[in-house]
Amino acid sequence: MEKIVKVAQLFDIYGPLLNEKQRDVINSYYNEDLSLQEIADNTQRSKQAISDMINRSVEKLFEFEDELSLFETKQNLKDRLFLIKELMDDSNYTQAKDEITRLIEKI
Repeated sequence: MEKIVKVAQLFDIYGPLLNEKQRDVINSYYNEDLSLQEIADNTQRSKQAISDMINRSVEKLFEFEDELSLFETKQNLKDRLFLIKELMDDSNYTQAKDEITRLIEKI
């Protein structure tokens, strides 16, 4: 299940970098939850060809993340912003001000 979620998240970020056929197959399999056979029937390809295309496309998504780290950067930013929000909600804002400034500079 974890891999499915990760692929879907990477697809949201890097999907436009795949070609149209790769996007369609990944979208059909991971987002529309179609089986390999259903995708094969819809595209007039063999089930093995669809499986190979999915595997290559998923590998590409992970390669993009390894090179560009956009997903990791987004997660780190989200974590830091959440921490800033917690600090701002703190009743003792004056003591938290230096910590907030430091975190914002990291972002």
